[in-house]
Amino acid sequence: MKLYTANETRRIDNLAIKEKEISGYSLMQMAAEFSLDVILREFSPVEELIIFCSKGKNSGDGFLLGSYAKEFGLDVTVVMSNAAKDLKGVSNKAFKEMQDSKVKTITTKSVAKLKVSDKAVIVDALIGTGLKGNLRKNIKDSILALNKLGLKSPVVSLDIPSGVNPDTGGINDICVYADITATFVAQKRGCFTSTGKKVSGEVIYSDLEIPKRIFSKVASSSCIVDYEEAISEVVYREQDAHKGDFGHVLVIGGDRGMGGAGLLASKAAVHSGAGLTSLVTRPEHVTASLVSCPEVMAKGVNSGQDLEEFLTKPNVIAIGPGLGQSAWSEQMIQRVFWEAEKRDVSVIMDADALNLLAKLKLSSNLPKKLILTPHPGEAARLLNTSVGVIESDRFSAAAKIQSKFNATVVLKGSGTIICHKSGGKQKWGICDSGNPGMASGGMGDVLTGVIAGLLAQGLTITEAAEAGVDLHAKAADQSSLELGEAGLTSSDVIEQLRYLLKYD
Repeated sequence: MKLYTANETRRIDNLAIKEKEISGYSLMQMAAEFSLDVILREFSPVEELIIFCSKGKNSGDGFLLGSYAKEFGLDVTVVMSNAAKDLKGVSNKAFKEMQDSKVKTITTKSVAKLKVSDKAVIVDALIGTGLKGNLRKNIKDSILALNKLGLKSPVVSLDIPSGVNPDTGGINDICVYADITATFVAQKRGCFTSTGKKVSGEVIYSDLEIPKRIFSKVASSSCIVDYEEAISEVVYREQDAHKGDFGHVLVIGGDRGMGGAGLLASKAAVHSGAGLTSLVTRPEHVTASLVSCPEVMAKGVNSGQDLEEFLTKPNVIAIGPGLGQSAWSEQMIQRVFWEAEKRDVSVIMDADALNLLAKLKLSSNLPKKLILTPHPGEAARLLNTSVGVIESDRFSAAAKIQSKFNATVVLKGSGTIICHKSGGKQKWGICDSGNPGMASGGMGDVLTGVIAGLLAQGLTITEAAEAGVDLHAKAADQSSLELGEAGLTSSDVIEQLRYLLKYD
C-alpha cells in the first residue's frame, strides 16, 4: 500500500479534478458521504454529531457531513472556531449548504454548555492536511474542547487528526486523539508512525473513486511493508535441499552479564529459517546457550584475534545484541569491519554496535552491505542530536542516517521506518503492525536475528529488512492475541515465527 505526503496528495487531487473533469466540490461531497457511512457503520446506533470546524477545505468536508447527517435524521451541532466571514471558495459553498439544512452552529466557548448524549460522535474537521507551522490559539482551544468531549464519546478525524503533521506524524504542540480516522484521496504517511500512529486510531480509507491511472502519475516514496511476498521466495524448499542452501548467520554479542541478548538473536535466526546459526560470545555464556538452544553453535572468545577464525564462513554477520562497550566489544566490531572489507558479507548492526559506531566515529571503511537497526536513542547518538528531534520527523532522521553511513536503516519504534536508496533516491517503508507489548527487553535482539535469518536465505538487503520488520511485528501481534500485551516476551515472539512462515 502506497503512502503519500500532503503535497503528493494535493497533486493527485488536482489531477483528478483536471483529468476526470470532476469538481473539487464533488470530491468534498464524496468525502462527506464516505465519512457519514463510516460513522454510522462503526458506531451504530448514532443519534448525535458534534462537528468541530474552522475555515479550510477540511472544514468544508465537515460542513457537508453536518448537512448530510441532519438530512439522515441525526441531531447535529457544528462548533465554529472561526467566524463565517473567514470562509472562502468551496468551504464557503459547503457552509451555505449546511445552513440551508438548518444545522445548528455554536462557538468554541459554548461547548462547555453542551449536553452530549451517550450516542454522540465527535468529529474533527479542523485542519486535516492543511497544518502549517504552529497552531493558532482558536484552533488550540477547539482541540482542547474536542479532546475533553472525546473522553466520553468516540472521536472521528477527517483525513488526519488535526495537529498532526501529515508528512512526519509529529506534532508541534497538541493534537486531536481520534478513535477512527476517515481519510480520503490518498493514505497519509503521517498516520502510520510517531505520534500520528498513536492518535489516528483505526485508519479507514476511500480513494473517492479516483482512477488508478491518476495515482500512477504521482510518484510515492513511501509504502506499507508486507512480509508475505518476499517470504514466498524462501519458505518453499526443494526435496533435495540441504542446510547450506539456507545460509549461515553469525551473531556476535553477549558481553559479561548480557549473554541472553546474543542468544535471543541467534534463536530468532534459527526460527526464521537460517540453515546454520553460530553465536560468538563470552566463554562463560556458552553452556547456557547450548542448554537453551542446542541448534546454535556457540563459541566463546576472549579477544578479537580469537574471533578471526569464525568470520570466514557465514554470509551474514549480526553484531550488537548484548555487545557492550568494553575493550572486548571494540575488538569484535573492528574485526568484523576488517572481514567485511575483505569479502562480500552482509552485516547487521544493532544495540551497542551502533553506540560504538557513534562513539568511535567509524564512518569510513564501513561494510558495503550494511543494515543499521537503531531505536530513537541510538539514532540520536548516531546523528548527535536528541530523541525529541528524531521523533519529530522520523522520516528525515532515517534518511540522514542512511546518507551518513550508506546503509539500509531500520528506525525502530511505533511505526518502524525502513529507509533505503534505490535508483539514486531514498525510499521509506513503514510497518503498520506491532503493539505496545513489544516494549520489553530483547525485542530488538529478536528483530536483528529475524532480519539476519531472512538475509542469509537469499533475500536482498532491502527485502530482508522490510520483511523482517513486518514478520517480527506480526509475530508479536499474534502472541498478544493469545497472551495479552502485558508481560509479552521476546521468546513468545520467536515461538510465533514458524507459524507465520508456514508454507501453504
